[in-house]
Amino acid sequence: MNPYVILGPIGMMLVGIFSITFWKFKEGIRARYFLIGGLVWVISILPKVIMDLTVTPKLNSWARLTFDTLGFLTIISLYVGLRTGLLECGFTYLAFSRSKLKESTPKETIAFGIGFGAFEAILISLLAIVQIAVFLLNPSIIELLPKEQRKLIEAQLNMPTWIVLAPVIERIFTIIGHIFATLMIFLYVRLRRIYYILIPIMYKSIVDAMVPFLQWFYKPTTSLMGMYEAEVWIVVCGLAALIGTYLTLSKLKD
Repeated sequence: MNPYVILGPIGMMLVGIFSITFWKFKEGIRARYFLIGGLVWVISILPKVIMDLTVTPKLNSWARLTFDTLGFLTIISLYVGLRTGLLECGFTYLAFSRSKLKESTPKETIAFGIGFGAFEAILISLLAIVQIAVFLLNPSIIELLPKEQRKLIEAQLNMPTWIVLAPVIERIFTIIGHIFATLMIFLYVRLRRIYYILIPIMYKSIVDAMVPFLQWFYKPTTSLMGMYEAEVWIVVCGLAALIGTYLTLSKLKD
């Protein structure tokens, strides 16, 4: 096993912490905006957890038995993508439209988006750190896992050290995506033009809809090259979000 793989989730956590710290002290933003953003992410993730315990397994089994590989991936991709787009953008919209957040400045709105993405990075990385640490400290636990799961865990724990940069890159560009979506929703609350809410829903839906295809094609969980090839999609989406953020901020200044 390669103990250095734990640096990947540690890096993810540092991205989340640094993004909050940087924006807070650079712009003098109150902590409440980051905290509210993080809370809204937690709220938006809860329905996903419930769905994954109830609806998702049944849909997965039905689609796998009913369609060929392409059809199965298409159904699951639409489900995963639309779920993310509607839930995350929906709860963000409610947070801004039903509270004093609608009176926020663009910089405070960015803080909300950073908090949304940073809390996601911190929580996901924390769970990964705990899991990896348990396996590294007590490798015998791996032998108790089902055969397929054991092979997957062993492959992940034996990844080359270079794998640690991939999750860091992913989190950086994912947070940029959350900032863009938050600003667009804020713009919708201000101007009430329907495309300002449709764009972030479509953006987040498209980003997540590609995940099942990327996982099937590149096998990023067990391949170093596959991991970085899959990350190209996140980087491209993040760069698009960066351009969108610039354009949205320009619109808010008008």
